[in-house]
Amino acid sequence: MSVRSSLALFKVPFFAPTMVAMLLNVLAEAVGGSYLSLLAVQRVGMSALELGLFLTFSSLAGIGVSTLLGHLHDRKPARWPLLLTLVAKIVGFALAAIVEAPWMLFAIGVTLFAIGNASFALLFAIAKGQLDRADAATSARGMAAMRLLTSLGWAIGPALGAIFVASGSFPGVYMGAAALGLIALVTVLATGLKVLPGATELRTRLDWSIVRQAAPAALALTMFHTAMFMASTAMAIVVVGGLGTETDVGLLLSLCAGIEVVVMGLFVVRPMKRVSHGLLIAGFLIFAAYFVVPLVAPTLLAFYLAQVLRAVGIAIIYIVGMAYIQELLPGRAGAAAALFGNTMSGGLLLSGLGTGFWATAFGFWSVFGLAAALSLVGAAAIAFGRSRAQALPSALSSGSSPAP
Repeated sequence: MSVRSSLALFKVPFFAPTMVAMLLNVLAEAVGGSYLSLLAVQRVGMSALELGLFLTFSSLAGIGVSTLLGHLHDRKPARWPLLLTLVAKIVGFALAAIVEAPWMLFAIGVTLFAIGNASFALLFAIAKGQLDRADAATSARGMAAMRLLTSLGWAIGPALGAIFVASGSFPGVYMGAAALGLIALVTVLATGLKVLPGATELRTRLDWSIVRQAAPAALALTMFHTAMFMASTAMAIVVVGGLGTETDVGLLLSLCAGIEVVVMGLFVVRPMKRVSHGLLIAGFLIFAAYFVVPLVAPTLLAFYLAQVLRAVGIAIIYIVGMAYIQELLPGRAGAAAALFGNTMSGGLLLSGLGTGFWATAFGFWSVFGLAAALSLVGAAAIAFGRSRAQALPSALSSGSSPAP
């Protein structure tokens, strides 16, 4: 890729501030989200049951808000929903810095946090509208860059949160997260970031045929996120439980995130010309292989070496998976981004509900076997849905309508 090709992204109107806003937004999420359970239990005093209810209802509310705002974006693109979500994020994190009662944190979770989490999907949808005006290679490169920035944010965010903890405990963490959200808001306002409608004249009508076409992909991505979150919890527990220390857990996560950013960078350097279902299935299989390694060789070294598989699998699934959802829902950038984000929220919800029950019954090491099985289910779902994706042009010709 030439330098000129790299710089083409920055020539897309308003895409650069969108990237900056996305990075700051994800940094705020990573800083605040990394310490949310500790805040709930140690500072606010939630019981295990209250924590479970808090995380469950916050996730459900977030799924509902993201879906609503995603569809609203598709019908009438505007900047105010993004501003609303960023303000909600800022106020929510600021209040989390001083919250003292469980009911207060619960109220913040199902309102402000739920609204604020929708900023992720909206920024992706806004970026898609901006990139629609560029050539196909630049568009693919831009979407890969947006995914790369989210991974970079989660790679840096927890370490930044640790600095905030050292400077002011929980209040320091959440005031820091609120400050990052505020900078994101200022970026959007100061640059006059515009929200553009999709360039396509056709918008898929969300009828039953489209739901059936998208269902396998949604199932696959939900299984992927469930496996990822469950295994992350299990890895931390088994590593600290005898293989290594808390430092090793942090190093493992940082190593994976670093490799992940490099792999995603390859998609920026060499953007996809079209969605490859075979590559997406390969990503699920590689991700499944990661979970098998520590079962075959339950050592700390095996965990370190296996992070290469984990990072490659995550990078492929994130990049190609987002492109696949957008392909299934042309002209519905908001709905596509919300659906992808909701598979993450759904996976987090299912992992929270399932990890405790499964580990209690079979032990934390068995979670890796379950995660491998979920990844294989995801690969099978993509393979099953491939024939529907191949029939998409004919379905669109009968199921699309001019964008209002």
